[in-house]
Amino acid sequence: MDRSIRMGEEPIPRLLLHFSLPAVAGLLANALYNLVDRIFVGQTVGALGIAGIAVAFPYVIAGIAFSLLIGVGSSALISISLGEGKPDIASRVLGNGMFLVLILGLPLVVAGRFLAEPVLTLSGATENIIGPGLEYLRIVSLGVPATLATIVLSHCIRAQGYPAYAMMVAFLGAGANIALDALFIFGFSMGIQGAAWATVISQYLAAVASVWFFLSGRGSVRVHLAHLVPERATLVRIFQIGIAPFLMELSFTLLVGWINRLLRDYGGDLYISAMGIFFSLDSLLFLPAIGIGQGLQPLVGYNYGAGNYRRVIETVRLAIVGTTAFFCASFVVIMLFTAPLVKLFNTSDPELLAIATRGLRLCYLGMPLAGIGVMSSFTFQGLGKARQSLFLGIARQVICFVPPLLILPGLFGTDGIWLSVPAADVGSAIIGGLFLYVQFRSMRREKMSPVTVPMFRPECTEEGKCPPGP
Repeated sequence: MDRSIRMGEEPIPRLLLHFSLPAVAGLLANALYNLVDRIFVGQTVGALGIAGIAVAFPYVIAGIAFSLLIGVGSSALISISLGEGKPDIASRVLGNGMFLVLILGLPLVVAGRFLAEPVLTLSGATENIIGPGLEYLRIVSLGVPATLATIVLSHCIRAQGYPAYAMMVAFLGAGANIALDALFIFGFSMGIQGAAWATVISQYLAAVASVWFFLSGRGSVRVHLAHLVPERATLVRIFQIGIAPFLMELSFTLLVGWINRLLRDYGGDLYISAMGIFFSLDSLLFLPAIGIGQGLQPLVGYNYGAGNYRRVIETVRLAIVGTTAFFCASFVVIMLFTAPLVKLFNTSDPELLAIATRGLRLCYLGMPLAGIGVMSSFTFQGLGKARQSLFLGIARQVICFVPPLLILPGLFGTDGIWLSVPAADVGSAIIGGLFLYVQFRSMRREKMSPVTVPMFRPECTEEGKCPPGP
């Protein structure tokens, strides 16, 4: 069976696992780039090294934002086109996405190399932090083109029904980064520069593996040189769908810089280091939900394009349940093992340990509800509904995050900065839940095709009754 056709016929739980687990694994592997850098640097260079990477983090997020602009928009259109039985359109979309990767990479490198100092200052760097931040950023910026290519092409690979290959690419890059980090930092004593070079080299290895997928003729979408010629209508559709995650990540870039500056003003260098630890752990505890959303997106897009609205609703419901269960388990882990998790990054500074432990526990108070907001955004991306997706992307970062950051620090100091995170989680859950309710009610009014029973055994009846196994 063609892999894209499977998205409309196989049982929903099996498909969601098939698409989500590789995406989760791939995202966790990608998260290891920054996590391992901070662990190795924190244990060798110390708290200021962690802070140096933390103030470079907004630039890294900005690069990811452009990757999502292209990757999410392209992959959603590819899934919808395949669902509609139009592979030629899918090929043109992929080609235009690759064109955007080629023209956006160089300006981002230039910004990281020659505007590093003002970028770090805007991100909250102090006199003590600016030095290690410059060492790290000026090297890491060289890997931005590879990051763009890897993220965009991985989205497009998943959209064709090959999530396992995208996962392999992520593990290749992460494995190389860990090995090179150990070699450069411990073997060659290169410190924070070694962490940066390890990241760059591993990113290019992952990019080569992503390109090889298409050069080797895999997948149901073929790209020729003619497809790289930009088409205005195709580019507009990519931007319309990808603008929501782009603005979400871009606004997150500004928020992280703002948070760092607030921590600098209300606390000091150690508070910036503590926030760096939070974002590192958050990548492990939050990105699995993003992976479920990435697995959800092609399934929603394909079935929506095919008119199977009932499958769309069942897929989203299952994704929300799974994400919420994961977040609840993560919440328990954080509350019980906060100090040991912080000690992964630094064991020599008891003040940093105390600051980071309290900050993490406050930041994750809203975690059990966060899955609703995340899944709502991915659902509307998969449906190709750009305006709703855009609003949901902006809502968390602006409507739900900015007011707490304006009010709470003045009332509670650094605690108010930490508490802004759960406030945003709860607010985005409420808004996202309302949007999904309205969308599902609209779908139910239309004729819905029969749904495969959400069981792993396709022979089960729609009432959930299954014949005895062999």
